[in-house]
Amino acid sequence: MEQWNPTINIIFQSKVVSDSSFSTIGDCHIINKTQNTGTVTDAYGEFKITANVNDSITFSALGYEKLTIVLSESMYNYGYIVILKPKAYELEEVTVTPFRLNLPTISKYEIYTPPLPNQGGINIPTGVNPVTAIYNIFSKEGKQKKYYKSVIDETAEYIRIGEKFNGQMVAQITGLEDDELIKFMSFCDFSKDFILNYSPETIKRVIRKKHEEFVVQ
Repeated sequence: MEQWNPTINIIFQSKVVSDSSFSTIGDCHIINKTQNTGTVTDAYGEFKITANVNDSITFSALGYEKLTIVLSESMYNYGYIVILKPKAYELEEVTVTPFRLNLPTISKYEIYTPPLPNQGGINIPTGVNPVTAIYNIFSKEGKQKKYYKSVIDETAEYIRIGEKFNGQMVAQITGLEDDELIKFMSFCDFSKDFILNYSPETIKRVIRKKHEEFVVQ
């Protein structure tokens, strides 16, 4: 009988099945840790991998415990079926409760009486059906309406800002052009509240003062 030569790589061929049902396991990852090579099982649980006797082979598949075997000569001579045990996953305890919307409580007073300044609550216009008002406040459609209104309000603010502080007006006051004009307007660093709350005459007066500072810097 020919002697076994452990220095020659040969093909180890087998099948991976489940311990519980003996059904085949596809896509099982197989790693020859000794030679750092690997493969996966096909749809029928079968595989081939180059390996020597005494090589360490690891099998791992989702839902099964990992298994490592050391190849022996008998596994080649008489065949060997790899059997994996299903892995039990311990789940944390959960509590099931009825679904509730996390909405603030609205009293009858808040619905029918507009709040005083700094009083809080929900300000609903007079003559609006309370149910409609609540829907507009908390529904997706209502939130979209509020968002669009905020965009319109913000746009109107920027139009007012542009009317009171713009490049053409600043150029007429200072005589600056192009890059110098841009640098100066950035140098002014006026806040939105300043432009909205002060008169055009006041803003022009401050621009002239800022221009004097800009020239001597």
